Amino acid sequence: MKINLLENEVWYGLAVEDGDKMPLDASKSYSRNLQPVNTNNQYSPLLLSSKGRYIWGDDGFNLTLADGVLTVESSLAEVKLYEGYENLRGAFRTAAKAHFPADGKLPPEEFFSKPQYNTWIELLYEQNQHDITEYCRHIVEHNMPKGVIMIDDMWCDYYGYWDFNRRKFPDPKGMMDLLHQWGFKVMVWICPFISPDSKEFRLLRDRGGLVRTQDGKVRMVEWWDGISAVLDLSNPVDQQWFREQCDFLTETYGVDGFKFDAGDAYFYRMDDKTFGNVTPNQQCELWAQVGLNYPYNEYRACCKNAGRPLVQRLQDKGHRWTGTGVNQLLPHMLAQGILGYAFGCPDMVGGGQFADFLPGAVNFEQELFVRYCAAAALMPMIQFSAAPWRVLDDEHYAMILKLMEVRERFLPEILRLVREAAFTGEPAVRYMEYVFPGQGLERVTDQFMLGDDILVAPVLTKGARSRSVILPAGRWKRDVGGELLEGGRTVTVDAALDELPVFVRA
Repeated sequence: MKINLLENEVWYGLAVEDGDKMPLDASKSYSRNLQPVNTNNQYSPLLLSSKGRYIWGDDGFNLTLADGVLTVESSLAEVKLYEGYENLRGAFRTAAKAHFPADGKLPPEEFFSKPQYNTWIELLYEQNQHDITEYCRHIVEHNMPKGVIMIDDMWCDYYGYWDFNRRKFPDPKGMMDLLHQWGFKVMVWICPFISPDSKEFRLLRDRGGLVRTQDGKVRMVEWWDGISAVLDLSNPVDQQWFREQCDFLTETYGVDGFKFDAGDAYFYRMDDKTFGNVTPNQQCELWAQVGLNYPYNEYRACCKNAGRPLVQRLQDKGHRWTGTGVNQLLPHMLAQGILGYAFGCPDMVGGGQFADFLPGAVNFEQELFVRYCAAAALMPMIQFSAAPWRVLDDEHYAMILKLMEVRERFLPEILRLVREAAFTGEPAVRYMEYVFPGQGLERVTDQFMLGDDILVAPVLTKGARSRSVILPAGRWKRDVGGELLEGGRTVTVDAALDELPVFVRA
């Protein structure tokens, strides 16, 4: 299928990882193959136009843009162009209702009302009861709000043995009880991989589970932590076994939920032999559906499943200003929202690459850490991993607490928007074009609308203490200082390191 771009038409969607390449217009060249999906973040077989058109293909499609023509190809399912919905918002609302209607359910409000904390950067593969307890103790002692704590990879002996390593966790139930008493909800990292030469591997193999090669042998998959077998989530054997492991943890220790990592479509192959004869994209889709059994969930990779109460985090960013750093937070969060993933979380404050936070790391900048926090402060969720009280001096740590006060001030609006999203599917974080069509804002991705009336413009440039902000038509009030400004123009505003430029429609 070939689609000629209309005059001044731009397109958004497909892959969150490509958010910084959006929007697509006639001046750009672009290619993305999504059969199977080969991205590290959320995806949906959806492309939306500023002119009220959209493309949908149920199991994905391959797309190229050249010379003002979109070429869409699919060998697995029909792909259609839908037209006549006036603008970007009209196209989104129509697509959401038709293809991923919101189910009226919301993740637990602790995800939004309090910060999340992840133990990865502080502990890496040395997850253990003592240091996790101390991390949480320091959260309390440093006046950070108590929220959801996520225990990351290697709390168990090996992949598939989903029980606490007793050398690292001598009393996991006691730890859970203490953290609950302090006011935390506790999640643990989990994945669909099974270590070979283990009793779990032999059990699932002998029961007919696991993804196979065409000759019936269990297929070994190379991933970032080694080579493992992988669950076939279309197989009732694997489904039941994995559900039993998760339920064991919730019932035995009081684990509140799970960080469901991996499950990316690219870990599967089109020639896999599976119980349900499913595609790699469908395996990723099934992995996301596991989380619907557990309200406290988090995903980094997801196919479809928009409109569901699933927490979706951006892939790890680097601790840098450009490239794959803080510059990607806004365009990727905007892409998440336009694809229907309303319950989004930016990457960990400061970035998720652990090497940037090791003692003596040459790339670490306190200014950048604070700007990361500011950029995430008015997103639906905010997550810390590197302990700010460890990596910052007192002056810069005080800025983090001040930014948390800014979030607290706008929290009623954030909660209102995510509650609405449970029924409408509309994202809290919105493109300027989504709210103000036809004002020439199609390509603005370094500022965003929180709902329809709050404009947020983080500073994302090293050393900057001011930035230009495009104000749509109307009158706008600066959150700090209360000055009224006429819209329909670009203004330059001051922004100290501890400030986040926010404007409210008057």
